[in-house]
Amino acid sequence: MSIRIKYAYKKHNTWVYRRVYPKPLQPLLGSALKQSLKTGDATQAKTRVAELNQTFTSIIKEAQAHALATPHTDTPTATQTPRLAVGRPHGMLSDTQVSILLGAKDRVLHSALLFGLLTGMRSGEICGLMAEDITAKGNLGRFVSIRPNEVRLLKSKAAEREVPLHGVLEGLLDTALPKAGRLFPHLTVDKVVKRYAKLRQRHPEIHGTVFHSTRKWFITQCERTGVPEHFTATLVGHHSARSPNKLTYGLYSAGISDEQKWEIVEGVRVPER
Repeated sequence: MSIRIKYAYKKHNTWVYRRVYPKPLQPLLGSALKQSLKTGDATQAKTRVAELNQTFTSIIKEAQAHALATPHTDTPTATQTPRLAVGRPHGMLSDTQVSILLGAKDRVLHSALLFGLLTGMRSGEICGLMAEDITAKGNLGRFVSIRPNEVRLLKSKAAEREVPLHGVLEGLLDTALPKAGRLFPHLTVDKVVKRYAKLRQRHPEIHGTVFHSTRKWFITQCERTGVPEHFTATLVGHHSARSPNKLTYGLYSAGISDEQKWEIVEGVRVPER
């Protein structure tokens, strides 16, 4: 019996993601979001489909926000190229773009951007952070527990995790964020999406990126410093990575220690502003 995955099909032994955009948005976005999942394994494909579904939702929200904010014009013809400030999937932030984002010091998103860049958290995870999620661990500083609460659920069991806070974020906790309740009481995923779209309008240099790109930037920094893939997976809440000989680390490893987590996070450096 063949395996079926919603929004994915197998071609030449590799899973491919394809999800059709709503018809009203197709003149701006094209007909569908299509991308190779770069795996023939069904379990891995399901995980990557879930991640791309989140990206798909963000693209739709940004496109809708753009459509509402843009005066009505004629539908683009085949010879016209629609211009839309919507980041396509896997839009990677460069260090220069990170500097621009942080230099903007946006009053709504600045602190949330720092959390995304220095923890790899998803926007929904950041919006749901509570002061009560923070615990101190002696000379390792403070850690944050990412878990379901009354504000948000998590996309998978793997997303439930504990992450050390970079020294920059500890500074934010001490000087700028609430001491009780939600750390970002006025933020929702929808507001994050719309505010980032405004940042793109003010700073054309970051065109093609979305808030989720901060997560990709963090993962890239881990890769550049030689952090093993399964260590990074633990920090950002991906399903267990596999070793070269196909062993699942979540089953055959005791996991990454708090000290190792702290060393990885503290090793990330935001570009000079």
